[in-house]
Parts: sequence; structure tokens; C-alpha cells
Amino acid sequence: MADKEVNDRSEEMPEDGRLKAADLDVLSQSRLFHGIDRARLVQWLRPSGEMVVRPGTPLLELGQRNAVLYLLMSGRLAVYLDDETQIPVAHLEAGECVGEISLLDDEAASASVVAVENSRLLVVNAATLWDFMANESRVALNLVHILAERIRRNNASMIATLHQSHAGMHSNIDAVTGLHNRRWMQDMFVRGIERCARAKQPICFAIVDIDHFKSVNDTFGHQAGDRVLAQIGRVLQRQFRPTDLIARCGGEEFAILLPETRAPEALAALERLRLSIAEMQTSVAQRTTVKVRVSVGIAEWRTDWSLDDLLRCADRALARAKANGRDCVMVGTDA
Repeated sequence: MADKEVNDRSEEMPEDGRLKAADLDVLSQSRLFHGIDRARLVQWLRPSGEMVVRPGTPLLELGQRNAVLYLLMSGRLAVYLDDETQIPVAHLEAGECVGEISLLDDEAASASVVAVENSRLLVVNAATLWDFMANESRVALNLVHILAERIRRNNASMIATLHQSHAGMHSNIDAVTGLHNRRWMQDMFVRGIERCARAKQPICFAIVDIDHFKSVNDTFGHQAGDRVLAQIGRVLQRQFRPTDLIARCGGEEFAILLPETRAPEALAALERLRLSIAEMQTSVAQRTTVKVRVSVGIAEWRTDWSLDDLLRCADRALARAKANGRDCVMVGTDA
């Protein structure tokens, strides 16, 4: 390992493999060798080489095989559990060890370790470490404590990441219907359009608006209105394919993106939805139910159209549906 390409400088240890005085000072203060006197360190710890890693250069990479223990003599290293986020979960200072987990379990590295500044390390092979621990059980105990601390730290990092993902997920969900919201729609609908455009596949967009929804709120209260919205959300989820994208985009409006769909197919699907909602009854009070109707506008994507173009076209079709007496589906003809 002493001639590894990332090294800025690589030197052999003295012929007898003994530690330099300055290195002995660092190691005698390290957690790994806590409780081990200097004489025993000199007797049992015989590094096979040393290396210097430049800033920004990885010492270990996630998934890399490793068969040695590194002892950091000077400098600073950052530990990353995820190569994508590039957020360090820990920094290692002089006296700390690196690569111990993959050395012990003979598996690939579970994290990436990158130099933050010029970092000098001693390289200790597996046989030397095992002999040391066999003769000095304190080293094995110290290593167990170090591993326990690192496991706790990594678990805390994973929990924090899960909380962030959970919060991010809920920021895209409409609390009333359980459907995705307009914020999610602006992102995912654009992606869906781009995918179909690249594949030269048709795609349709629809806006579903509840007719006279204000009268439900005015007559029975907003809680009743929420029940209607929630039930329509459930109908939408049942009615469409897993590949169709559905969102609540406004107070009483829902948006649907139908990939690989031409206007006649979209018209048939939205007409089935209209009829299903017309048959729906929602309980809003004891022994009281309401029935609602919906108007729908559809737009079929054209080359170079954006999501905004689809929205404008579907909005115009929806306006025509309302002008035509509501409770019907119209297909847009222009942007």
C-alpha cells in the first residue's frame, strides 16, 4: 500500500520497523493505544510503511477492498457515508485509525475517507494488528469502544437523513386528499413531459374542477368540503394507471398527466372519471349526503410545448366545459 498512487510522498520505515519518536508521541496519546505504555508500542507496533495524502484525495473509497490499518500521524480526514450528498459525518484527527472495519470483517469499505489537508499516515498490516491485540487485550478493548462510537455516530447520521427525507416527502403531500401537491406537480410533471418527448411518445394533461364547490363549503362547512375532496382523491387514485401522475393543484382543482396517451384515449379515461364522481355520495352530516359533479379540460402535448403551454390549453378547454353547462369533458385545440 505504501506506493499507492494517491500518495504525495511514500517512504519505507526504518529497517527494524521501529516507530519514530515523533510518531510514538502521537500514538501514545491516541484512543486506540490508550493504556499501552511506550515500550509495548515499540515492541509490538511495527508499521510496514507510511504515506502522505493530498487535500481532496481519497484514502479509502466506498466499496473499495482494504487489508490494512491506517494510523493518522498529522493532518485531517473527512468521512463520507454517501458519495452523492458529499456531507461528512465525521472528521478524523491525528492519532485516530482508519480502515479498521473493513480490516476486521474482510468486507469492502463502508465509507469514503478523503484528506482535508496534507495528511501523513502509517500503514499497519493485518498480521501485525492481530498479533498486537493477541498480546495486548487492551488494544482490542479500545478498538471495540472506537467501533461502538462510530456505529452510534453513523446511526445518528442515518436517522437524521431519514427525518429529512420524511419531511421532504410530506412537504409534497396535500394533507386533505393524500395526493401530491402543486409543488410536486411542477417538478414531476415536467420530468414526465421530458421523458415522453425524448421517447417521441404522446402525452396528455387534464384539469378536473369540482362544479359549484363553494356551495358545499357555504352550506355544510369546510369540514364537509374536505370530505368531498378526500373522496374525490380516492376515486382519482383508483381510476388511473400507476404511470399516470395526479396532484391537487388548487382549492377544488386536480391535475392529471397521462403518459403515452392520445387525446381520444384521455377523453375516454376522463369521461369514466366524470361518471364515477357523479355516482359518488359523500356523508357531510348525520343522515346527510351530497353529490357533486366535475368539469374537465384536456390538452394533448405538442412538440416544444412546456407544462405552462399544457396548462393554458387545458384551462381554455375547462372554461369551454363550464360554459357548456358544466359536468362535461372538453379537449383543447390550441395553446
